[in-house]
Amino acid sequence: MKKRFSRKPCLYAAFILYVLTLSPHLHAEEKPASPLQEPLTLEYALQLAEEPHPDVLLSISEIEDAEAKYLSVESETGINASIAGRATWVEPARTAPDQSHNDSMAGLSFKKKLYDFGRTSLKLSAAEMDIKANRLLYSNMLNRRQIEIMERFFDVLIADLEFIRDREEVAVAFFKFKRAEGDKELGKASTLNVLEAEAKYRETRRKRAASEARQNITRQLLAEPLHRPGRLPAALTEPSLLQIDRKLPEMEGLIKIAVSKDPVVLSLKEKVEAANKRIKAARFEWGPVLSAELEASAYEREFGSRDRLRVGLVLELPFLTGGRRASKIAAHTAELHRFEANLRRREMDVRKAVFETWQQINVLHYQLEEVNTLIKYRDMSLDQARTIYEQGLRAYLGGALVEYSEARLRLAETRYSLALAWARLDALTGEKVFYGGKNE
Repeated sequence: MKKRFSRKPCLYAAFILYVLTLSPHLHAEEKPASPLQEPLTLEYALQLAEEPHPDVLLSISEIEDAEAKYLSVESETGINASIAGRATWVEPARTAPDQSHNDSMAGLSFKKKLYDFGRTSLKLSAAEMDIKANRLLYSNMLNRRQIEIMERFFDVLIADLEFIRDREEVAVAFFKFKRAEGDKELGKASTLNVLEAEAKYRETRRKRAASEARQNITRQLLAEPLHRPGRLPAALTEPSLLQIDRKLPEMEGLIKIAVSKDPVVLSLKEKVEAANKRIKAARFEWGPVLSAELEASAYEREFGSRDRLRVGLVLELPFLTGGRRASKIAAHTAELHRFEANLRRREMDVRKAVFETWQQINVLHYQLEEVNTLIKYRDMSLDQARTIYEQGLRAYLGGALVEYSEARLRLAETRYSLALAWARLDALTGEKVFYGGKNE
């Protein structure tokens, strides 16, 4: 009885169906990013850290790569099944009982590794550690993304305050320039005095143009980490940053916490342990492997030596590997040494970063007290200047406004520097990056 095989059109249809069902990404389109909140708050901006930014996609791909390698190791213990077919024409020997020429066959075989004495188990454990390590690196990447967004957000707010200060300086310089021109007409000022006032006015106007350009530049730099290139946020809400005055813990304790909880340190520890397990697995390359096999076959020509069904256990014991075992051990040992060196380096960097950040926060606390006092002083001076303005001395009020704006700028720079320092310290100690409370 002749066997019937599938026709080519059916194979083509099955292939197309496979592509359509298992490869939906061929038709998927990236969804357009949603518009930014107006006015933009820091809390909302930080929520965009997990948007499909290149850094996020790269970190996710590394996790997916580790998961794929785990599946690859796991497949070594799975069931391998295959169908084999052979269409053969033969000229049988004259003594053969079956003188037919069709010697075709079809067969079905199954093979499964039952036990390899711990080698696959070690590889799976190492692959699991790689997945965990890459997930830790993903959390570290999110921390870095949030800190970058905070920094860019604060840059925009500072640029806006700088523009306000420079705009007021232009107004004061212009008033003095015009007053010098009037005094010259009255014979109370020389041409030199007028040119001096005009030069000062031109200088302040140039500074205002530069600060206006910085407003646009900082907004563009903020749009990039928010994954909204070209969509410049118009207005930003100043965050309250309620917890920047929290008590600074003792430095030595912070360093110990950071070394034990830093996501990169933890990731490298996982990679070190994974490399150790791969070395152990490589040493078992010569170890025995026990497998189960099953074969079922159908033949056009029947012989007594042809079995329709075979079931058996196979024990393989390699004694020569052609140097493969030694090369794998050497490669994984080099990998282990690299991870150990990176771990020691990261621990050194963490200790240094915690020390420097601790000192920075300590100084910024004193600086915050200083600028808070300064802002009170400038506020009272501005009230006094308003009183003098009512008496006709406009330039005095303008100067007071500039000084008050400068004090506001210094206060904002100090508060934002303190918030960023706390965020970096939180990231180093494995805490969620602090965003500063509800936005006002």
